[in-house]
Amino acid sequence: MERELWFADRSERGKLRLVGEQRAWFLDQILTQSFEDMAPGDSRDSAFLTAHGRMKAYMEIVATEDALLMHFEPELRQSLPEELGRYVFATRVDIQDVTDDFGLVLVVGPGWRDAIASAAPDAVVHPTVSIGPDGGYAWVPRSAVEAAAEGLESVGARRASEQELEEMRIAHGIPRWGREMDDKTFPQEAGIDAHAVRFDKGCYLGQEAMAKIHFRGKVNRRLARLTAPGPLAQGAELKVDDVKVGSVTSAAGPNALALVRYTVAMGDEVDAGGITATVAS
Repeated sequence: MERELWFADRSERGKLRLVGEQRAWFLDQILTQSFEDMAPGDSRDSAFLTAHGRMKAYMEIVATEDALLMHFEPELRQSLPEELGRYVFATRVDIQDVTDDFGLVLVVGPGWRDAIASAAPDAVVHPTVSIGPDGGYAWVPRSAVEAAAEGLESVGARRASEQELEEMRIAHGIPRWGREMDDKTFPQEAGIDAHAVRFDKGCYLGQEAMAKIHFRGKVNRRLARLTAPGPLAQGAELKVDDVKVGSVTSAAGPNALALVRYTVAMGDEVDAGGITATVAS
């Protein structure tokens, strides 16, 4: 599948548009990434934390000439816009909910940029690492989603199901909000700190907790990939010698993702609800 060009309509994701001269500065103060150095077309993933460093949200952001566009999982649509709005105060930024105005078409595979340019030449292109293989989202007006899909099919792209997307994501060990990340998760547990956290920028919400973990300590759980001879089940407890060491967070056939105790190493075998699984990473 990785050698194919494929696409999926993911317009159900929440979407915000931030405008105003302090839009990048505003996000710098509350999110884990750095935004003031972004040029149009640059994309960043980031987390929104509590003061104690646990995650409240995970989002993907792309810069345009006059705005920052943000998208996130549908289950955050009700809470995230309001949460961000609480920190505006006198900042010169306007947060606009554009969920119903824009569609998002995910395109993955060789030549994905050229495919978007052909099918939706006016789209905002938003590179993503959310599936594993190289790809990106096309931000298009909601009314233009089907035309973009038809254009992609005309250049040889295949429509992928959400199940196929999950299989690809799990095989590549990519965490997802609501599965490997929730309000109990530290970014380091999900392994997103390498690309979604900047440790060399100024203060932001949760920064002290993040710095303590990064420079002085460790987390008790980590993200792991599992493989097994048979289908694994989401939610299955993982045990070693009858002691719980984690649980399956996402599963697709014999492949799964899990949050496991830091003592569980690559190559170890664990009991996953009666199935012997191997920790692949």
